[in-house]
Amino acid sequence: MSQEEYQFDESSVQAIMQWAESTQLPKEVTLSKAEHINDTSLYVRANINDIKQHYPDAFYNPDIIRLYRLKEFIERAAE
Repeated sequence: MSQEEYQFDESSVQAIMQWAESTQLPKEVTLSKAEHINDTSLYVRANINDIKQHYPDAFYNPDIIRLYRLKEFIERAAE
């Protein structure tokens, strides 16, 4: 999914947060050479807290994108 395909409507944002809160997350992941997450549960919690506090402010869309990217990574790893 490219960045232009990410959905930012309320139901899509609720769905990605629901996924992040309910999925079995690995302890740590490396999304790219520059992005290593040491504690995925803390990472998810921090992004969700920002989204809940500031949605629908587009300035915080990167928080939503980070959850989409984490989901893509975990789904690819499961294949």
